[in-house]
Amino acid sequence: MSLDNIKDIFDFDNFDYFYHETSKGDAQAIMQQGLLVDGTNIIDTNNILFTTASPITEDMVTSSQAFVDYIQSEASPNNIRDVSAMVILAADKECEGQIVAGFGQTVDGNYYQGIIYPEQIVGYIDMCDLEFHPNENYQYAEEISDESTYGM
Repeated sequence: MSLDNIKDIFDFDNFDYFYHETSKGDAQAIMQQGLLVDGTNIIDTNNILFTTASPITEDMVTSSQAFVDYIQSEASPNNIRDVSAMVILAADKECEGQIVAGFGQTVDGNYYQGIIYPEQIVGYIDMCDLEFHPNENYQYAEEISDESTYGM
């Protein structure tokens, strides 16, 4: 989906939003499997803010173009660290950002204390092609894919 109406996917009255920057391949895997979180002191303590996610504020999305400008400033697809995708996470306001669940497992030799499940992942933005890829596993996916909501 084009980013022409990207601001329409955000409902700041009911949700807090965050983003995680990664490669496109990892973004696709995150939508299917969730975002694994490494480290300590993340469960139940300012939960999402102690992960590799940053908040998306209403000020960042005053217009679709303002958010596109921000995305372009963050993109950095290179061999050192491929930042070519922005994964969008949503937390119901009632959760107060507490969307990291306990995981406590080793994957590919790395221990991960927490996980953000696919149901919390709105989708990802291809930061190079400037396209939004909605996550069919997101708990409110129907609302995003609804043509009247997204303005396609």
